[in-house]
Amino acid sequence: MSARPDDLDDDAAVDDDDLPGARFERRKRRVGLWAGPAIAVGVYLLTRDGPAPTLAALMTLAVAWWMTEALPAAAVALVVAALTVVTGVAEPRQAFGAFGSPLLFMFVGAFFIAEAMKVHGLGQRVAAATAMLARGPTSLMMALSATAFVLSMMTSNSASTAIVLPIALAASEGMGRRYQAALVLAIAWGASMGGLATPVGTPPNLIGIAELRKRDVDLGFGTWMAVGLPLGLAMLATMWAVLLALFGLRGARAPQMPGRDDLPVARARRPWSRGERATLAALGVAVIGWIAPSALAVVAPGGAAATWARAHLSEETVAVLAGCLLFVLPGGPPAQPRPALTWTEATRIDWGVILLFGGGMLLGDLARSTGLTHAWGQELVELTGAHSMWAVVALCTGVSILLSEATSNTATATLMVPLAASLATAAGDSPVPAVLGATIGASCGFMMPISTAPNAMAYGSGKVTMGQMMRAGVVFDLIGFAVVVGGLWVLCPLLGLT
Repeated sequence: MSARPDDLDDDAAVDDDDLPGARFERRKRRVGLWAGPAIAVGVYLLTRDGPAPTLAALMTLAVAWWMTEALPAAAVALVVAALTVVTGVAEPRQAFGAFGSPLLFMFVGAFFIAEAMKVHGLGQRVAAATAMLARGPTSLMMALSATAFVLSMMTSNSASTAIVLPIALAASEGMGRRYQAALVLAIAWGASMGGLATPVGTPPNLIGIAELRKRDVDLGFGTWMAVGLPLGLAMLATMWAVLLALFGLRGARAPQMPGRDDLPVARARRPWSRGERATLAALGVAVIGWIAPSALAVVAPGGAAATWARAHLSEETVAVLAGCLLFVLPGGPPAQPRPALTWTEATRIDWGVILLFGGGMLLGDLARSTGLTHAWGQELVELTGAHSMWAVVALCTGVSILLSEATSNTATATLMVPLAASLATAAGDSPVPAVLGATIGASCGFMMPISTAPNAMAYGSGKVTMGQMMRAGVVFDLIGFAVVVGGLWVLCPLLGLT
């Protein structure tokens, strides 16, 4: 990600002037603004004898503008939705109805909780407490990157990085440049991998879930975590091994955490505020509500409670109820009463990611209903020879990883997830492993400062060079590809997802 918002939620906007290659990025936007329509026209002319040539051109335009960031990503989603009506591809009700998909409201509720965590400093407390427990350089790196991982399961990747990185920089002062480079990369990458663990961890996850729902496969919160959490943890352990092997810890001194005046540890030591307790309660309600249907289905399959929970405790319903609970729970001292979250604070959540997600769902719906993705899937099967299930999974995962280095993870998922599903279907296989591979691969951008906002924050700290990030990122991309594909090969059959 450059100065773009990567997925708007996970990769919040970063000032161009603070990033490497800012001049290149500005030129890329100017070129993309005009090249996008030109390429779209070319695609229309080349595909006018095939299914839905106008839709193919509009999808090309959207992807070109998303990749070059010619316009804000949410604006592209709105423009393309309007163009589907202008060109007769969709009726207004269908085009703009996509922005009211129930899955979007899972983000709304989760964003409310994340905003309350930021308002009351719950994340900073967790990070500072974790840092104080570290007893050496290696344990400090593991503890803080694991903290970023856990926080990003519920908050954006960029917010998780922003919370943990300052504490890491203070804790590692004087511990050597190579160690600090490894530390800031571990935090940035840990935040990106934590987003894999839950459906609300990053927007591509919901794009994958939405695509599978339309193919009559419903991955609940618990089922997603059964896949995403083990893969995320495996990637986290792999990252530690890669960074320790490439950077080492020789010469780094053990941190003297407790009692350091220059560390933000006061938050970890002071009494819990009412706002922090309220936020933790809302988070607990959300997690219990999300997991309850799957847990009841295991404990009492076919029982009345399990049936009721599955019918009434949808992920988006739980998210909205838990998020709105913050407007009721007290968040201030008795002398200054206030709710845990005010509406003014709630409006600060990134509504743009909601629009971007809705636009991506619209394009996916139209591509599937017009037969466009089916045609593309058949052509890809013939072109690549990827006829077996796991060849398709490897292809979709690898292409998503490559694209994620150049464009936002949401844009990558919007393009690759429907294609992955159609490619698997064309090969006569279940779409689930291929969709999971494309979805998870879309969040694996580790090579460049412009790949994700966490990467940009790590580079902006001045502790890691471009060369260090690229060398470690290439190794991690390659090993990560094997971990993701191998993990899906093990987990999907175990969970009956093949």
